[in-house]
Amino acid sequence: MMFRVAIVASLFALLIPAQTSRAQKLQQLRVALSTPTPHMAPLWVAKDRKFFEKHGLDVQLILVNSGSLVAQMFAAGELQITANAPASLVNLVAAGEKISFFLCLSNTSPFSVVTQPNIRRSEDLKGKRIGTARFGGSSHISALIALEHLGLDLKRDKITLIQTGVDPDRMAALENKAIDAGMLQRVATKIMTSKGYFPLLNMLQAKINYQNTGLAMKRDYGAANPKSIDGVNRAMIEAYGFIFHKDNKQAVKEIIARNLRLPKVEAAEDFYLEALEELDRKPYPSLDGMRIVIKYVAEQNPKAVGIKVEEIVDTSWLRKLDAEGFFEKVYGGK
Repeated sequence: MMFRVAIVASLFALLIPAQTSRAQKLQQLRVALSTPTPHMAPLWVAKDRKFFEKHGLDVQLILVNSGSLVAQMFAAGELQITANAPASLVNLVAAGEKISFFLCLSNTSPFSVVTQPNIRRSEDLKGKRIGTARFGGSSHISALIALEHLGLDLKRDKITLIQTGVDPDRMAALENKAIDAGMLQRVATKIMTSKGYFPLLNMLQAKINYQNTGLAMKRDYGAANPKSIDGVNRAMIEAYGFIFHKDNKQAVKEIIARNLRLPKVEAAEDFYLEALEELDRKPYPSLDGMRIVIKYVAEQNPKAVGIKVEEIVDTSWLRKLDAEGFFEKVYGGK
C-alpha cells in the first residue's frame, strides 16, 4: 500500500512541473486596441475561445483609448502588436520606424456623415463644423476622404473639423448643435437618423476605398519571432471562422456584449451585424487603401511624403497560410 502511495505521489510530483513547464512555454504578447469597436471581434473571440493558447500564445489585450498613444507605447517597446487605424503608424514610419501592417481587421470606413436635419446636400456643409475623434485617427481621416468624395475642400469651403470625442460625444454635440455634422459609426448613425438627423453619406455603402484598423508590429520583432506571429495569424483566422459560422451567432454576441460592456446580450445585435459587414474572409491589408491613408497623413506631416505602401504593408504572413490551404481548412471550403 505504501509503495502504491509513493508511486502516485511521484507521478503527481512529475505532473505538476510538466504542467507548469507547458504554461511557461506560452509566448507572452501584449496587444493594444485603440478603440473598442465591432471589428475588434476577432481579437476578442481568439482570446475568449483560447485560439491564441492553441497556438502557444498568452495574449494580453490592452485597451488604450488613443491611436496616437498606442503608437507612442508601440515605439517605446511596451507593446508587441497594435490594433489601430494606420494613420499613426504612417507617422511612425515617417519618423524612421520599420513597421509591418500584416493583418486587416477592417478594409472599409465604418463611418457615415450624419448632419443636422436641415443639411441634406453636400454644398450645405460649406462653412460648417464636423465632429471627429482625435486628429490623425480613423474618424478624422475618414472625414477628409468623405469631403473629397462629396466634392468639398476643407480650406476652400471653410469647413472646420472639431475633436469632439467618441460616438456618444459626437451624438451629444449634434443634439446640442455644437457641430453641424458628425462622423458616426453604424449604431450611432441608426440612433441619430431615427431622431431625424440626416445620413448624408454612408462610406461603407458608397464602397469608398480605405485602409482601416489592422494588426501591426515592428519588422524586427516579426523577424525574431516568426513562430509567434504565425500563431497570431492562425488564431485570428480561426476566430474569423468562428464568427462567420451562423451557429455561433449567440456566442459571438455574448463576447461582443461583454467587451463593449453592453447592458444585455440583445443589445449586441447591431454590433454583430456591423462586424459581419466589416470583416473579410481573407483579411489582407489593402494596398490602395493604405496609399490613401499615406496621402492624407502626408498633407499634415511632410515627412510622410514619399513613403511607399510596401514599407508598411506586409502580406507575406497571410499568403503563407493561403498557399497551404489554411483558409479553406478553417472555412470548410465554403
